[in-house]
Amino acid sequence: MKIRFREVTKEFGAFTALSGFNLDVRPGEFLTLVGPSGCGKSTLLDLLTGLVKPTGGEILVDGRPVEGPGLDRGVVFQQYALFPWHTALANVEFGLEATGVPRRKRASIALRHLELVGLGGFASHFPHELSGGMRQRVAIARSLACDPEVLLMDEPFAALDAQTRETLQEELLDIWQRTGKTIVFITHAIDEAVYLGQRVAVMTPSPGRVREVVDVDFDTRSGDLRADPRFGEYRHRIWSLLREEASPLAQAIG
Repeated sequence: MKIRFREVTKEFGAFTALSGFNLDVRPGEFLTLVGPSGCGKSTLLDLLTGLVKPTGGEILVDGRPVEGPGLDRGVVFQQYALFPWHTALANVEFGLEATGVPRRKRASIALRHLELVGLGGFASHFPHELSGGMRQRVAIARSLACDPEVLLMDEPFAALDAQTRETLQEELLDIWQRTGKTIVFITHAIDEAVYLGQRVAVMTPSPGRVREVVDVDFDTRSGDLRADPRFGEYRHRIWSLLREEASPLAQAIG
C-alpha cells in the first residue's frame, strides 16, 4: 500500500477529532474522503502531511512512518496561497527553488507544469489578473512541479462557481490519468466525491473514523460520468451512509 492509517487517534485537549481511524490507499489511486463538517477530514490531511502528529496509532507512506513534511507529499488547499507579488511562473518556481532545483532548470519545469494545467499562456500574469479557477490551477501546478508521489487536496474547488468546479474536476482527472499520481482528495460534496474517486471513504461524525469505503467502478473515466446511471446509484449509497450516521446525532440533539 502507498499510504496506511493504523488505529490513528488525534486529540486536541478534551476534543477527540479522530479515533481508531484505519484506511489504506493504493499506489496511483484517486481516493476521495467525504463526511460531515467537523468529522476530522482536514485533521487527517494535516497528519498525513506531517504538520501535526497523531496522539495514537501510526501513518505510513511506502511503509515508512510519517514524521514530518516531505517532498514526497504535495498539498493543494482550498485557499490558493499564492504570492501576490509573483507571476504565475514565479509562484510555480518557488517550490522548485526551495527544493534546490538549479535556476536554469526551474523556469522550464515550471512552464511545463503550467502547460499541464492549461495555463501556458498566462505565465507572466499575476494572481490578481487570474480568475479563481486559474489561481487554483497555478496552485496545482506548483504542487505537481516538485514531482510528489502523493498529492493531497483539501477541498480545493469548494470556493469556485459550479461551472468552474466541474471544469477543474475534469481537468484534474485528466492530470491524474496522465501523471499516475496517488491523490487523496477531501470534499463535502457527494457528487464530487463520486465523480473523482475510484473509491470513496465515508467518514463518521466526530470522532472521525471510516464508516465504509465505496468502490466506484466506471468502465471508463472519460466522457460525462454524471450521465452514467450508476452515478446516481453511487451517490445515493453514499448519501444513505451519511444520513445513517447523522440520524443518531440529530435524534440526540432533538
